[in-house]
Amino acid sequence: MKNIMYACLILVAGNVWAQDKPKNVSEESTIKTVKTNNGSEITEKKIKVTTREEQDIEFAHKDENKRDKDVVNSPVKVKRTIEVDDDKGNSYDSKTEISYYEFNGNQYGFRKVENGFSVLVNDTDTPNSYGNIVKFNRDNHYLFQKGNDTGIGYFNEDGSFTIEFYDKNTQTVTSQEFILMQK
Repeated sequence: MKNIMYACLILVAGNVWAQDKPKNVSEESTIKTVKTNNGSEITEKKIKVTTREEQDIEFAHKDENKRDKDVVNSPVKVKRTIEVDDDKGNSYDSKTEISYYEFNGNQYGFRKVENGFSVLVNDTDTPNSYGNIVKFNRDNHYLFQKGNDTGIGYFNEDGSFTIEFYDKNTQTVTSQEFILMQK
């Protein structure tokens, strides 16, 4: 009886593991060395930028029951990781992960921080703070703060971020969506 239960457990676990969607993944890293002279000494920093692109492999619905299927274009999700080495050690001292979103024709970066995300607007060469997203204790529930505006946010199935605001003057709920940027 024990052997039958183990066999069933292995079959179920193997079947669940086999249901992962296939993906195309590419990753590219570049390392730059920046030297600065403060008058008394020259300091050196290494900056490593890793860009990871993920694309789900999706098949045409007309080929559902065929062995050889046509692949259809699907969106590519881009995530950038920036690591900085401030000293002479072999390891990097800080790491920043940024995913890119679009809202009202502008590009925004969601930088992961300890309790959520910092939203950066990328309208110049140096990103500026736009707002903050704080994670609630419940899954996929966030508090969005920008100046005096506060809303409740969540990530959609497609990875986009939706924020809902309550307008007490009109007594309505409005929503804004930061669309996950894809190539």
